[in-house]
Amino acid sequence: MKTALHSVSYAGFWSGQIQLTLEQFLEKASSLGYEAVMLVAKRPHLSPLDAGSDRLNEIRDLLSRHNLRLACIAGYTDFCAGVEHSEIPHREMQILYVVELAKIVSNLGGNLIRVFTGYERPDISYDQQ
Repeated sequence: MKTALHSVSYAGFWSGQIQLTLEQFLEKASSLGYEAVMLVAKRPHLSPLDAGSDRLNEIRDLLSRHNLRLACIAGYTDFCAGVEHSEIPHREMQILYVVELAKIVSNLGGNLIRVFTGYERPDISYDQQ
């Protein structure tokens, strides 16, 4: 088993939580002795909107420099979102996001994406969720 640190711990999403850049987070994970990292696949760390080839090259170099491997990319999906608005392709957008994450994780030498299926919707029948 290898230990990994999830970058959500340093993304600044919650009140009072420290926010580190991705570069600072990787340095922190290495200094704490972690072997791998799990990166949030959204801003401020690794949004597909910011993950062009130059940026992915930088991240690969940073992982190598800090002797870290990519354990996983944490996707933030909700396949139950928007079911009440069938005219908007919410699920297709979620799928496209996961496809982009697959490209990113492959580029960074990883092979695992964590996704969330969806929040329970008691107002909508299970067969529509």
